[in-house]
Amino acid sequence: MARLKLYLTLLKTTVEKTGLPVPAPGDVVYRWAYREEPPRRGRIYLFTGGLYQLAPYIRATVRLMERLESLGLLELGLRASKILPAGLARLAVRPPASKIRRAESIVARIYGLLKPLGVAYPYEADAYSGAILYENGLESSFERHINRVYRRLREAGVERIVTIDPHTTHIMRSVAPKYVDGYSLEVESYLEVLDRSGEVRLGSRLGEAVIHDPCYYARFEGVIGEPRRIAERAGLRLKEPPRSGRMTYCCGGPVEGLMPSLAKRIARARLQELEGVSRKIVVACPICMINLGDAAEGRGVEVLDMSEALEPVSGPG
Repeated sequence: MARLKLYLTLLKTTVEKTGLPVPAPGDVVYRWAYREEPPRRGRIYLFTGGLYQLAPYIRATVRLMERLESLGLLELGLRASKILPAGLARLAVRPPASKIRRAESIVARIYGLLKPLGVAYPYEADAYSGAILYENGLESSFERHINRVYRRLREAGVERIVTIDPHTTHIMRSVAPKYVDGYSLEVESYLEVLDRSGEVRLGSRLGEAVIHDPCYYARFEGVIGEPRRIAERAGLRLKEPPRSGRMTYCCGGPVEGLMPSLAKRIARARLQELEGVSRKIVVACPICMINLGDAAEGRGVEVLDMSEALEPVSGPG
């Protein structure tokens, strides 16, 4: 019960203070763009929703909660989460720099795949979607948050967005219209955009891999054929695990904050299915990537994001 209270309180208070679900730098969502410098204005905008960039901080926060629990300090952590300034809280949540770099690199790679289509980026208006609030039943907090996110996008002149992960896609396309009056954003995932675009030439050096379908893409948004067709176009052979498509199996991520030991068991079970097909696993979700990646440590198995398996190909088609 103490863990549940701490986790939900942390989510609510941190989002209210900073717009983010866990302690993280204020520019964590759009920091990747400093080097890439995408245009600020365009017809269609990349909206990352911040989940890739936040995933290392989410993992570090869960690990901190585990340490507090092992020391019998969860109640102290609960009280501190309500009163600590955001800057002090960030000092306690320190993900490995390599994890942060990889997350930002993945976002930059996705932008690179979309760049030939003239995709713009709204910088400060790119905000955390509130997915974890919604998925953990914090409906009032989510409603307030998603209305703020929508208002910022519309004030920036954004009408059409391309999302990059299944949780954000589901929130911005299927959930937000139920909570925001007059919601009018057009929403597609980058996989859908690449699938129907003949302007982007793709390649891959991976050869073959097994695909893991994220639950929110496969079960809620129907994004199943798109990654397979994109991979085929790029020359990447994707093998199917025993459970795939709408019958995909969870990575364990959704319950990690509440029951980390259960999340680890689920991740190990899924990894065993996948590694039985290939030692290279392709995912399309930051939560799946982290959970399966952790389960794969020391097993000689490589877990790659879809964007890491693809390369833009220049020159005439």
